Amino acid sequence: MKVIDADAHVEESVATWQYLEPQFYPRRPIPVTLPQDTSWGKWNAVWLIDKKVRQAAANPTTMELAQSKGISVPSQELTSVPARLGDLDLFGIEKQVIYPSAWLGCLAEDVELEAALAKSYNEFMSTQCTQSGGRLMYAAVLPFRQPQTAVDEIRNVRKMGGAVSIFVRGMEWDMPVNHPSFFPIYEEAERQNLAIAVHIGFGSPAISRMFEGLAGLPDERPFIPPRGRLLVSGLLIQYAFNGIITAGLMEEFPKLRWVFLEAGSEWMVPAVRIVERSDNRQIRKHFEEGRLFASCEPDENLPYLMNEFGEDWLVVASDLPHADDFHHDRPEEVFRQRGDLSESQLRKLLCDNAARLYGL
Repeated sequence: MKVIDADAHVEESVATWQYLEPQFYPRRPIPVTLPQDTSWGKWNAVWLIDKKVRQAAANPTTMELAQSKGISVPSQELTSVPARLGDLDLFGIEKQVIYPSAWLGCLAEDVELEAALAKSYNEFMSTQCTQSGGRLMYAAVLPFRQPQTAVDEIRNVRKMGGAVSIFVRGMEWDMPVNHPSFFPIYEEAERQNLAIAVHIGFGSPAISRMFEGLAGLPDERPFIPPRGRLLVSGLLIQYAFNGIITAGLMEEFPKLRWVFLEAGSEWMVPAVRIVERSDNRQIRKHFEEGRLFASCEPDENLPYLMNEFGEDWLVVASDLPHADDFHHDRPEEVFRQRGDLSESQLRKLLCDNAARLYGL
């Protein structure tokens, strides 16, 4: 079966920033490697950007963990397209949509620097993905605090090629995704036939600051605010979904497709029912029309979810090359092992739904 991986990642490297305009090059992100015997453990590398250490899941590949993943560093960084394609062949993946790692956190308070970093990232990803013979695609990143610049960048990435979606976190710099200032971005994404992908991430500095000074729990990852993992990331996906629906964005942009990534999919049932109960909106038709999607996990109750919203909205993700709870090297293998999905359901889950989502 030709598997389409709906959510993989790139681990950004110094090569990612090679397209920075000359005036921003002295302010380029610098990887800093830490001693291996600190509280950072194997996550012993960070980015220095805009005079601050950036650590929210944005670790460069100089860290110890990157060397021990079993996936080559050039593949992780996408500095070698053949290396990444070799990993796809190894894991039984035909096509892959690649999301950022550094942008899981907020990269630069300076809006002009952030926009320049986004532009360089997109050019790097486009350059690499267009060498893959159509097997690699990517999610473009945008400076949401500069909507007109973001609109111009959408047009730019469409012209360069390779982009199939726009990356957005559950909040963008403390602003909800249904903020009216973002509407020109959604309008242009709809015009350019790019999906909007709401991905877990640390897009609210204000919420993250709530956890400053707290002692972490055992085995918490050092780049996540202590005791704040679910609130600073996962729950914001559900918050974004509710805002998108209740603010009428599905009606405002009737051709725009939305996907919710790396937060599972079972939460969608109570989320839909809450809106139906309080707002009386006809949400379920959007699943049928191919406008609402979510990535699912192999341990979720998929027959129940398919019964609720149909078989055409769930997609699968490898999360490659990350090494966290959502990581599945061989998507087809782990979903086939369940034993309760038909061939037709597997084909939709592993291929057809992602093709519909990304307009492939």
